[in-house]
Parts: sequence; C-alpha cells; structure tokens
Amino acid sequence: MSAGRLLALRTAVPPTLVPQQSAFDERYREMFETVPQAEEIFRGSGVTSRHMAWDPRTAYRDGYPPIKARMEAWQEHFLAMGRQTVGGVLDAAGPGARERVGSFVVASCTGYAGPTPEIVLAKEFGLRQDLRRTFIGHMGCYAAFNVLKTALDALAARPGELVLAGCGEVCSVHQRPEFTAEQAVVNALFGDAGAMMLLGGADDAAADSDTDGQGPVFLGTHTETHPDTLEAMSWHIEDTAFRMTLSPYVPFYLAENIEPFVKRLLAPHGLDTGDVQHWGVHPGGPKIIDFVGEKLALTPGQLGPSRTVLAENGNCSSATILLILERILRESRPEPGEHAVLMAFGPGLTMESALVRF
Repeated sequence: MSAGRLLALRTAVPPTLVPQQSAFDERYREMFETVPQAEEIFRGSGVTSRHMAWDPRTAYRDGYPPIKARMEAWQEHFLAMGRQTVGGVLDAAGPGARERVGSFVVASCTGYAGPTPEIVLAKEFGLRQDLRRTFIGHMGCYAAFNVLKTALDALAARPGELVLAGCGEVCSVHQRPEFTAEQAVVNALFGDAGAMMLLGGADDAAADSDTDGQGPVFLGTHTETHPDTLEAMSWHIEDTAFRMTLSPYVPFYLAENIEPFVKRLLAPHGLDTGDVQHWGVHPGGPKIIDFVGEKLALTPGQLGPSRTVLAENGNCSSATILLILERILRESRPEPGEHAVLMAFGPGLTMESALVRF
C-alpha cells in the first residue's frame, strides 16, 4: 500500500451540547427505571457531555419516530457537518486543491439515502464531474480505516490527485423503546460528529498550517477479524430504529489480542510499541481504553486524547478516531519523526489500525 500525506483535517458536531448528568436526570432516569444499575452505567461511562442532533431530553417526548423521520434527520445533519468539514479542508489546502480532488470517500453507519451524501456535497462544492466516489455503510466504529484504505489505494493508482476522505455519524436518532442494561450502555455512550481529511501522495507539498507545513504521513494499516466473536457486537435495522448490541466481554476479547495485533502493524516498519509516542485508542467505552492501555503499557498522557474525546464527545462511531487524531495534532503537537498508532474496533469482531509518522 502506498503512503499518503494528511494535508488537512477538520471536524464538526451538531450545535446542541447535552451534559451527561442532565440527560440522565431529565430523560434516562425514568426511561431505565426498571434497570437498577442504570445510574451507575451512566456515571461510569467516561462521558461528561455529548453533541447530539436529537436532544434525548426533548426529541422523544411524544414517542419514538418511525425510521423515515430518523433517516431524514440523519441526512440533514450528515450534510450540515459535511459542509463544515469539506469546506474547511478545501480552504486549508489553498488555491488549486479543489481541482485536484479526484476521489471522495465517506462512511456512515447511522443512515442511508440515495443519492448518497457525497454526491450532494460534491455538487455543492463544485467538484469535478469525473470524481470517483465511494460510500461505505454499516461497518461500525472502525469504518474510518476502510475510508483511509480506500483513499490510500486511490492515491497509489493516481498519485497526482487528492482525495477527500471522512465520516459522519448521527447516532442520536436511534434511541429505541428497549429498557435493558445493554441499551442503557448504548444510550450512555454514543454521540454525533463528522470529520473530513484531505489526503495527497506522501511527497505532496500542499499541507495544512496546523501541521507546520508538513502533514503527517500514513505509513500503513493492519486489519484482523475474529469471527469466533461474531455475536459480540452487532448493528441491525429494525422497524423503529437501528439496534446495537454490545457484549460486556468485548474489552476482554480486545485485551487478549491487542499486543500481537499491534506488533503485526509495526513490524514491517521496523518498529515496536516502545518506538511509538502517540496513541489513538477508539473509546468504545472506558474499559476498552483501560484494558488496551494496560496491555500495551501506555502512559496516562498517551491515553489522554482518547479519554478526553470520550468525555467531551462520547463514542461517535466511525468519526471518533479522527476526533482523536485532531486532538493529538492540536494538543499533543507531535515532533517531526515521531509516530502514532490509531486503532478502532467493531462488528466482526474486527480490529483496525494505522501507523502515522509526523
């Protein structure tokens, strides 16, 4: 796989900020009154606030909307976040970037519409008529890595072009009338966000000023699927909404496999875990961060970006890992030559990762 340079990265969230305690007091306390551990679940989620297109304190007062209304809301808010992020990365890249965009890859697992939203955005931003487009649906929290791999393949085939690549998730439109501990966990964790990258070849000179004129390079990716845990996590369309299941054993499955998984990502580049300064661990929940951090002997500082994103945004499905990468770039400010490992997990169970050099 050819390397690709990150020329610009922008993120967006819906305008409504929902404090976790307020959401529990005003909505979920009554909703999960038959679940004795519900308050403990919300308090232990690691989430303090989330941005949500549908505020759970008000959106479900009159019942649970049908799937049509949910898909309309998904499309509306996906496009709103897409306008912010696509416009942001194109502006950051400067004159001439728009004409060089030859591929556009987006992922979302929280909705569907045709024409798919990247077609609408491509029209609005005046992108080329011969633009190659890919919409990746329903792959879950690790879908950003499938976006990245598709983008890197496009750059390998057409190294002179640029690629728009991103995600948009509107998880808040999928609250369901199901009052179990498992669904309390889901309702305690998930938020909404979008993110967009502009990628070029590793030697591309254009870059976002956020990275001091030299955007980080994606050196490679690694994927593993463990079909023996196929039922541990799922995401299905039902009559009223999409329904997620999440086994409490997922953190244990991941902890058992994370060390050899990371070694297989790093070994082709002559690196080991001790050579990596920055880590982006998808916060499927606080236990996943805890277990992965313990197994890889990561420091609190290295886990900080993942914990902060979980606290301030919740788990935003596929967009989350790009929120974490943005925070690493903005707050950790890696030195040239340092490395980062990004990872996310989802249905399959599937483990995805990428190696970045700053």
